[in-house]
Amino acid sequence: MMQIERTDHGNVTVLRLEGNLDEGGIDAIRSALLECLNQGRFNLVINLHKVRFFSYMGVGILVERLRKCRSANGDLKLVGMNLCADRLFRMVGISSLFEAYESEPQAIAVFQEAA
Repeated sequence: MMQIERTDHGNVTVLRLEGNLDEGGIDAIRSALLECLNQGRFNLVINLHKVRFFSYMGVGILVERLRKCRSANGDLKLVGMNLCADRLFRMVGISSLFEAYESEPQAIAVFQEAA
């Protein structure tokens, strides 16, 4: 089961994921990201520190939402990618699409510097 904690930092929204980004987790992250976009929150940081499993469908959701954010002059940045997620992104050929950071403050700062 995927649990998602949301915090807003000015114009940046952080989503902290915990659990598996499998079939059940995909619905949760899809809903959370859709809610952010519907509220005009296009600067997103996804914290993956506590994600234990990452499916191909989970990758697809992130790519889809990344495109929506960028089309609205926002972006989606990743924090805390574990080795398995990093390998999956490289294998699928999308690691260059996302900016990845070690910590939330680093990712948030990039948005604030660009503003």
